[in-house]
Amino acid sequence: MLIEKANHAQTQVQLVPYCGMVNPEHMNQMNCVPMVMMDDDDDKNLEISYLEKLFLEDFLRKSNEFRQTEQIDSLPIEIRLGTVYTYQNRRQQNQYPDSLYCQNLSVDSLRNEERRARDDKHFLITFNKNKGINDIDQFEHELTCTGFRETHNQQLTYRLYLCYEKKRLILELKRELNDPRYFSVKRLLRYSTKFTHIDVVKSKYTSNFPKTFDDIYDIRTSIGKALDEEELHINDGYCDFLHIKDLENCVFETISCNGQFIYHFNRHLVPYFDFFQIKQTRTFDYSCMDSRFFGVRILIEQQTGYDLNSSAKTTTPCLQTNNVILAKLLSNTFTEEEAKRIWTIGAWLSDLSTRCTNRFLPANKISCRRPGRTTTHRRAVR
Repeated sequence: MLIEKANHAQTQVQLVPYCGMVNPEHMNQMNCVPMVMMDDDDDKNLEISYLEKLFLEDFLRKSNEFRQTEQIDSLPIEIRLGTVYTYQNRRQQNQYPDSLYCQNLSVDSLRNEERRARDDKHFLITFNKNKGINDIDQFEHELTCTGFRETHNQQLTYRLYLCYEKKRLILELKRELNDPRYFSVKRLLRYSTKFTHIDVVKSKYTSNFPKTFDDIYDIRTSIGKALDEEELHINDGYCDFLHIKDLENCVFETISCNGQFIYHFNRHLVPYFDFFQIKQTRTFDYSCMDSRFFGVRILIEQQTGYDLNSSAKTTTPCLQTNNVILAKLLSNTFTEEEAKRIWTIGAWLSDLSTRCTNRFLPANKISCRRPGRTTTHRRAVR
């Protein structure tokens, strides 16, 4: 974790209670964001160059380690925007009840906490990636002025996320041609876990949302994150639990009298379900001459998600997002110049998203409810 305005290892950071956007399972908990104690005499240019220097060091080290481990010649890079925050599990809440409340600690100790074994941590650090902008018209205008062009191939995908033993799998669905109310399995995917990331925590002092920081976008740069999940063969032994299940017409869509979509699921597969996702993606590719953006693709995502551990699973989404922004590219060079380019892309995208989040427009995310408890027969691996 790299923190803006933290100019040396002993810079004091405070964990400030945070009531903004979090992952649904952390709603109504005591969540905190790290904030540097403000110093009006700070040199802004020095801050940026110091933060960039740390990023370049981390990026070059992690990308080199990843390439050596995975034996690959190119690196998929994904840049996500959101919020880095801390939370506690039940054990930590009991053992360290005051460790998150306005605690001061040094940047060095915060990074050491991040590296501790999970069972030794006082608190956990996570990233909410479901944070979207709310002035999409301005964003698209500035994106076009920079040289990006929409590809006109909007994607609408339907996915069932399964938890089986320790295998995180995804069933991607397709509508039936004869009766579009039914969905059947199009392909089976395995979520990629072979990647490493660098989080940059942006300063929150300039936010127009002093309690929720909706217009400040932290940056997660994932190194080695697959451009697409790995596709598996349905009849692979890895997926043998699916052999006896009916993958045709596994989801059925209806519309209530008030226009609300309701989804019904194949009862034979329900014990394995974890999450049902409907995602719409729009893509912009770079088409001009600025070498900083060669090969960069900007995605705008909207998602509706249903937690299938709850009695309200077919009617009430647990997560709705609008205009979530991310960038993807494939890096073929592993130099300091390339690391600087990736740093520049993340900083530019974060600043652009801040300008395109307006406190006079409606909020950009609705969390309807927390997930329900996992049932005893579900094979869960959270």
